[in-house]
Amino acid sequence: MPVLCPNCREPIDLTVLVCPSGHRFACQDGVLMLLEAEFGRRLKAFTARLNVIRAAERKRLMDVSAYEGLPFSQLDCDDAGGRLEWRLRGYDLEIVLRRLGRRRQQRILDVGAWNGWLSHRLAAQGHDVTAVDYFVDEYDGLGARKFYSTNWRAIQMDLTDLSVLPSGYDVIVLNRCLQFFTDPIAYVAGVKQLLSPGGMLIITGLQFFQDASVKAPNVAAQRRSYRERYGFELFLKPTKGYLDFDDKQRLQAQRVTLKPYPQLWLTNIKSIFNRTLPRHMYGYVVAGWAPTPSIGGRGAA
Repeated sequence: MPVLCPNCREPIDLTVLVCPSGHRFACQDGVLMLLEAEFGRRLKAFTARLNVIRAAERKRLMDVSAYEGLPFSQLDCDDAGGRLEWRLRGYDLEIVLRRLGRRRQQRILDVGAWNGWLSHRLAAQGHDVTAVDYFVDEYDGLGARKFYSTNWRAIQMDLTDLSVLPSGYDVIVLNRCLQFFTDPIAYVAGVKQLLSPGGMLIITGLQFFQDASVKAPNVAAQRRSYRERYGFELFLKPTKGYLDFDDKQRLQAQRVTLKPYPQLWLTNIKSIFNRTLPRHMYGYVVAGWAPTPSIGGRGAA
């Protein structure tokens, strides 16, 4: 799998992890660290502080026997927030496998792969999977790769610059991460360029707020809390931190078909009556294919 050096854009010799310009890279616990020098220094400082915070909040998954069974192995964990998080990821798995349908041995890019739980599940289905993320902690990032029985690539990189990766993926999954990009809609437009003809982009974990008057102050309060408690910025890069109905319309303009999570039908009904609650949806688009416009000129929601 040819990848480019993020410093000079020359191809990297993966046997010795060096590019023709002499930029060297490392591989740790099976994770290729593909970072531009300055961003790598900034990310290292960010993740060092985040690891301490996540450990203090007991958010890292220390039970190595649980990884193989994710997301289902954590549905009975002691932490209620953790149970909810993994229940939602179980819904994601159902959606992704449903969208894949009869596609076999696909070349898949898992963006925002976190600890690789989805990459593991897709590799177990026989797919050729590459997982990319910022984080490489062994209990809270791509370093957990060693706890799985399946084989898949893992790359630590700047997720905002996927151009160092080869194009021609059959499937790309944006794994509950779209809301954290500076311009989510422009990001989707760029990601689509990496698809092969007929390739599919799947976007999981979309939460659209029709009225962000509660969500926006909550995100701002979280940011203040992290700064005051830890001297730490909550987000690595500038971001609004949530999606609203304007983002929803702009995604549809990118020919992304949006569908509600069927498992969350009651929660979504509540959001109709309480506009400050999120609408839980997922999205997909097939390269070279456009959905039939609905009344008003937008794709089906």
